Amino acid sequence: MRNVARSVALVVVLAFAAVEGSAQSLYNAAGIGLPVEPIDGRARALGNLGIGLPGNALLPGDPAAAGMLLAPSAVVVGQPSWVDYEQGAASSGSFQGNRFPLLGIGYPAATGMFTFMLSSFLDQHYEARRSVDLSLRDQVIPVTDIFEQQGSVGSVMLGFSQPIGETAGVGINVGRYAGSVLRRLERDFTDVLIPGELASYEAEGNWTYSGASVTGGGLVDLGSIVRLSASVTWSSALEATPDEDTVGGVRSYSLPFQYRAGASAVLSPGLMVTTSVVRADWGGIEDDILTPATVGSTSGFGVGFELSRARLLGMAAPLRFGYRRSELPFTLAGDVATERVFAAGLGVSFSETNGIVLGGADFAIERGRRSDSSLTESFWRATVSLRISGY
Repeated sequence: MRNVARSVALVVVLAFAAVEGSAQSLYNAAGIGLPVEPIDGRARALGNLGIGLPGNALLPGDPAAAGMLLAPSAVVVGQPSWVDYEQGAASSGSFQGNRFPLLGIGYPAATGMFTFMLSSFLDQHYEARRSVDLSLRDQVIPVTDIFEQQGSVGSVMLGFSQPIGETAGVGINVGRYAGSVLRRLERDFTDVLIPGELASYEAEGNWTYSGASVTGGGLVDLGSIVRLSASVTWSSALEATPDEDTVGGVRSYSLPFQYRAGASAVLSPGLMVTTSVVRADWGGIEDDILTPATVGSTSGFGVGFELSRARLLGMAAPLRFGYRRSELPFTLAGDVATERVFAAGLGVSFSETNGIVLGGADFAIERGRRSDSSLTESFWRATVSLRISGY
């Protein structure tokens, strides 16, 4: 094997005929990972892309929103998912996964809000098995190919948000990408019944990722009726460095600018609607990835509404409903893969004083579908976020 990385990439392609899998999505096998939106349960339930929501929030894609916080705050988000997939008539299966896409802390100082966030960026967990028949010593024998990829890329961000009066604000997040991935390829001869020993073939490699990002944004409130927000994220190249025991050189992946915009409006007391859009051109990364995948521009939009006067057990529990559609950057087929999601959820305030939520939770459940001409995934995804505020 001249290069472990290229061998692993080849098996990723073969593994799409797999009968077993374990991941958040099989689409993360087509490139350097599946992009993860680090957003909370409220945004998920509203079909929002993490920008333009009224009130205040700790969201990496909307740095100006943190400036509207009135007290030190924190949020943590958990997200399990359950996926059924089909590839052609002969291959299908199911798997599940869990992630914690966001941890955020905000503390006011110097007339603004300083923030610290840990967020997911690329999910790279993937596992598959493929049974094949080999001709060996004039016999046709069954063997099993196993490919396993474990790891992810996250971002550590420091930020500052500054309100401008009571109706506008600006913010900036400076981040550092970090993470690692272990890739392992094995051809298992355990069940081969021939004289003598036939050792299983195995190769693995470990890569460490690094890079930097800067996100800047602003918002404006038009009275208490409308909020408009926008942001842009610049990223350096994402560097993948092999450890000393891994065969292969340093890889560099060009990351795109990401543009986001969102708006929300109160149509009547107790009824709010929101919409958001995102755009990123991943085309520059096509020559960098090892797997022969289709890479292109991605765009997405989301719409939703919130009934804020709903109550549960005497507590405020706003009901939320949303829809979102987005394109995925990587696919092994020749066409663009799309993701469509219907969502619903609610929020619960455990403790609130003077309009400040001291403790609360947001829940979202999504039913979605990812598809291209070769692979279809149907999934359920739950998101739970816990938030606290106070001195």
